[in-house]
Amino acid sequence: MIRFYYASGSPFSWRVQLALEEKGIPYEAVLLRFDRGELKTPEYLARSPHGKVPALDDGAVSLYESAAILEYLEEKFPKPPLLPAEPAARALVRIEELEATDYFIGQFRPVARELFFTPAERRDAAALAAGQAATYAELDRLEARVAARGGPWIAGDGFTRADTTWLPFVEIAGRAKIDLDAARTPRLVAWRERMRARPGYARSYPPLWK
Repeated sequence: MIRFYYASGSPFSWRVQLALEEKGIPYEAVLLRFDRGELKTPEYLARSPHGKVPALDDGAVSLYESAAILEYLEEKFPKPPLLPAEPAARALVRIEELEATDYFIGQFRPVARELFFTPAERRDAAALAAGQAATYAELDRLEARVAARGGPWIAGDGFTRADTTWLPFVEIAGRAKIDLDAARTPRLVAWRERMRARPGYARSYPPLWK
């Protein structure tokens, strides 16, 4: 049985958990709490030396970093596939993953820092506003790319890892009041509803958000 170590609300954790759900892989979820220091214990640091989530154990195999874990799952459990067979299409999915995990999160981090980790009386209003504007701009770019492809999913007609990666980042932005708007991002609004309707969404929804 795979053991999956995660933190509630971590988009990097959630992207892996959605992949586990979509592939129908049995796993045991181990919830770790930031506020209890559970990511900094010697036991966990032996598994994930930077004290981050997610991490995954599969028998003698112990992995950390969401991108590496996803590659492992795709190769060991190829059905159903979350990457297209054609090389250019696979590259496009990986680009979208990087758009979410590098560029989008880079713009969103100042927002998260101010809203989630800074007391209200100490927040930097200018930094928060700039981060919100930059995050909205990233969503606008994603909307344009999805519209150009014309399909129901992020990378076009096929459901892929681009969808299971983008969804957690869009959802955490929504919790920071950077939500999708039907007038501004209609394709993303429709896509998010399709994602929320998939069975794995409810099963993997962050427990501390409920």
